[in-house]
Amino acid sequence: MKSGNLLFIFFIICILFFGCSTEQKKDCEENKYGTITIENNSSNPYDIYANNTFLVRVFGNTISSNLKIQEGNNIKFYAEQSSGYILYPTTRSISFNVVRCSKYSWQIP
Repeated sequence: MKSGNLLFIFFIICILFFGCSTEQKKDCEENKYGTITIENNSSNPYDIYANNTFLVRVFGNTISSNLKIQEGNNIKFYAEQSSGYILYPTTRSISFNVVRCSKYSWQIP
């Protein structure tokens, strides 16, 4: 075999064995988070909480950007109407098992 052919075969073997190991992990893999978008179908704004921590205010008839949520089991999301009510605000809640790099969505109210 010519030395050029051996060099070519060696190059292919290097790519096959070492090429995949140099891939960079996704940010969501390294930082262990998923994302959620929240669609507000009401004309009133809602405050959104995850495990009692304020995340964002979603204004009426809009969709939030992708919100990063740390990976975990039974993450409780809570939405509370922030204005436009007469006696008391409308509230909604839901729980998700958040898996890293997964995408979730929630429609309120």
